[in-house]
Amino acid sequence: MKNKLVLYILTGILLTGCVKGSIPQRNVDFKEPKQAVKSYYDYRRLEVAGVETVRLQTRYFNRTVSLAYYLYTIAQAFENFGRENEAKKLYLRLLMNYPVIHEGGQLGVMTENRLYWLLGDKSWVMSSLDELILKLERALQKHDQKALGKLISRDFGFGRNYSERYAVKYKDGLNMLTDELANLRRPTVEIISKAEDERVVLKTTGWENGEKNWFFAIHKNHRLQGWEWDMAYWENANENQ
Repeated sequence: MKNKLVLYILTGILLTGCVKGSIPQRNVDFKEPKQAVKSYYDYRRLEVAGVETVRLQTRYFNRTVSLAYYLYTIAQAFENFGRENEAKKLYLRLLMNYPVIHEGGQLGVMTENRLYWLLGDKSWVMSSLDELILKLERALQKHDQKALGKLISRDFGFGRNYSERYAVKYKDGLNMLTDELANLRRPTVEIISKAEDERVVLKTTGWENGEKNWFFAIHKNHRLQGWEWDMAYWENANENQ
């Protein structure tokens, strides 16, 4: 009986990858798909064991997150490896198994956005950066909400960069922008920042009688070899850039 108890305790330790009361640590610097597969089964074991938080490590960060976020990270890895079907299943699992993320949390919005992005036709991703910029400029000049709706990424957010990005449902982001179209006068669009093959920032002027500037960030999707408008932020026109 004693040996069985010791075996049970050891099994629990192996399942969680830690001793009781500590937080499991996992490296999510995935170099190949089989590592993501292995981590998914690890997630399932942690889920069964009742673990709620995990400490994730990469060469860029080391932070404690929810078990749900661990699964989201694995789903993103499948996306990056081009295994979209597996990623879709994990995003669906998140939405079904963690209903709390529907209640306004960023993880819920991020998960829904990635699922909608994968299920979409990707028509908003354009091979020509110049064409995307031109279409954005024309849509603003014509106050064309429908045209903007065709250009905005299905995974959209507000912020200067990804580290501070606040994800929103793309229709909410589009509505926030188009609500101001009526006050847009003689818009101008210019490139103010360009990182070759990575990111372009456009400055658009003419909003609210010149009192506000909107900045649109366009990123390169290397897997699709195209560009998409997936972020925006605004500033008062008299603020220093």
